[in-house]
Amino acid sequence: MNKLDFAKLMTRLRIAYYKLNGQSHGYLRILRIVLDRLGKSQATQAAAAMAFYAFFSIFPLLLLLIGITSFWLDNDVAYQKVVLFATQLLPTAESLIEANLKQVIALRSASGSIGMVGYLWSSSSFFAVLSRNLDSAQNAPNRKFWENRVIAILIVILLTVFFGFALLSSTLVNVLPEFNVVLWNGIPLQETDIWKHFLQIVPVIASFGFFVFLYRYVPRKKVRMKSVLITSACTALGWEIASRIFSWMISLGFIRYEVIYGSLGTVLALMFWIYLICSITLIGAHLSAVLEESFTRQDVIRANRKDHARV
Repeated sequence: MNKLDFAKLMTRLRIAYYKLNGQSHGYLRILRIVLDRLGKSQATQAAAAMAFYAFFSIFPLLLLLIGITSFWLDNDVAYQKVVLFATQLLPTAESLIEANLKQVIALRSASGSIGMVGYLWSSSSFFAVLSRNLDSAQNAPNRKFWENRVIAILIVILLTVFFGFALLSSTLVNVLPEFNVVLWNGIPLQETDIWKHFLQIVPVIASFGFFVFLYRYVPRKKVRMKSVLITSACTALGWEIASRIFSWMISLGFIRYEVIYGSLGTVLALMFWIYLICSITLIGAHLSAVLEESFTRQDVIRANRKDHARV
């Protein structure tokens, strides 16, 4: 291919890009800018660092949840609820999580309230790194160390409250069949496709709510709700799709780390999954920033048009 043919090809591609961008109302351009920002900000390295901190924060967080939950539930029930919650969030590490949490009741009785404070501090390390990366994606100035840590601790507390609501909702779902709610066609509610689909989208709705909080209130730079809602929906959907694909690949044997790494295979599968969801979260952070810049630019253009119309 000579230079003339190459120039013609690039011109056609450029025309096709502008055409598709117009048909997508500018979202193709937003996607291009997001990908460009991810490369310049070294998002893959940032996600790897986040995965490292997340790995060391997971078990303190689970111990904290078990310790708090066991104040109003039996120790064994609290353990089972937290393990179920963790395996839903981390579908590759059920055996690893159970093996490392079997002694949690004895640990809690030995550590008490002081241990809870230690778990809270240790589990907040990941969220401190997450907060810094969210500020970096928004080009916002970094917070001081203690400010960042306070934000991280507040996120952990929010997760604890969220876990409490999750337990309450699961209890209500389990109790509902006892009321024998029957629809107009005589079919019990819990046997309908609507109910089954509702149970499937509940985790997505919960993730969406968490991301709304994350992208709206954690960054130091204020982001409008429109940008946050679009980003949270995309990120929650991305998490759900990634979870289903990853679980499917493991069940079919496409991902078998134990063949190469032996007993470390489960740990590496967990690390890769954490890295994957951290990457999706960072992509969402940059998408939020680009959307905010795009909407701000549109506001300026509309304001200028109004000024010209008045003149």
